[in-house]
Amino acid sequence: MKAAILEQPGVLRVQEVEVPSIKSDEVLLKVQVASICNATDNHIYHGDFDGYHDFYPQVLGHEVAGEVIQVGSDVTDIQLGEIIALYTPRGAFCEYTVVRPTDDLWVRVPESIPVRIRSLVEMFHGAYVSAVHPAQIKPHETVLIVGQGPLGLTAAATAKLTAHQVLTVDVHAFRVKKSLEIGADAAYNRAEMTTDEIVQAVKDATGGKGADVVVMCISEDRSSERDAFDMAIKALRQRGRITGLFVDAKGIENNHRLNPRLLLRKEATFAHTLNQVYGSQADELKAFQFAVDKVAEGKINFDAFVTHEIDFSELEYGLDLCVNHMNEAIKVVLYPDR
Repeated sequence: MKAAILEQPGVLRVQEVEVPSIKSDEVLLKVQVASICNATDNHIYHGDFDGYHDFYPQVLGHEVAGEVIQVGSDVTDIQLGEIIALYTPRGAFCEYTVVRPTDDLWVRVPESIPVRIRSLVEMFHGAYVSAVHPAQIKPHETVLIVGQGPLGLTAAATAKLTAHQVLTVDVHAFRVKKSLEIGADAAYNRAEMTTDEIVQAVKDATGGKGADVVVMCISEDRSSERDAFDMAIKALRQRGRITGLFVDAKGIENNHRLNPRLLLRKEATFAHTLNQVYGSQADELKAFQFAVDKVAEGKINFDAFVTHEIDFSELEYGLDLCVNHMNEAIKVVLYPDR
């Protein structure tokens, strides 16, 4: 089979390798579509990922969807022929990949969801399951999402399912526009507005009190002032809640600044995952499936996320799009058999 193997940072080759064999507790997935994770895949490619993907060689990619074509004898919860999507640590930019149902957080994908967006549903794992759902948003609340890259857009779209209103911030005009396209009530361009102007706009939209919940969806603060967290806390109501997503990258701690007095004075609840709402993997899977079903129902416009479709030969071009062309790229999807 073909696989995009990252031999070392910056050295990516498409090679012919053996189709992986499965154990009794695994299934084999024929990849229909994979998508580039704008942050993680590029950090791995450039050699500055700080965590479990920091090894070489590896098959690049982790957002994947496909058809189950082989089922191990001990597997009872996935059936032959089902379409599933997941985050795989074993590589997505390949023709076949192995799934371990008891370890991997996977989800069934209804056939009504177009192939081009099937791998995108993996983003619910980070944005909805890890940040939005644990925030326990109430129907009367306002949510502010800082950052409108793919995960930020996913967080905005899922928060909108419950919240009274969703407000968003980004530094790229293209992403501000996309945010409105997928349902945000208002989107502010940090490149054109000062922090004080955005804070005032949020207060105007909330009757002066500020946002009830802030979800931080940035790994790197691209504003010239590096004040995204300060802005978020200023825009938060007293005793509001802050959660968020991040990608572990080397040196990222030097890219943000935060005035702790703002956080303390707001008496904010601030945590990566606000509430431990999951008692088991089954509970997480239920939340994951809920979000995917909303795509099938037309409640979340994932089609608007896809800006480029490529094959293996264009993979490095696709990676570059994600970090150096943010005013034209949101999600880049890859077809292994194209």
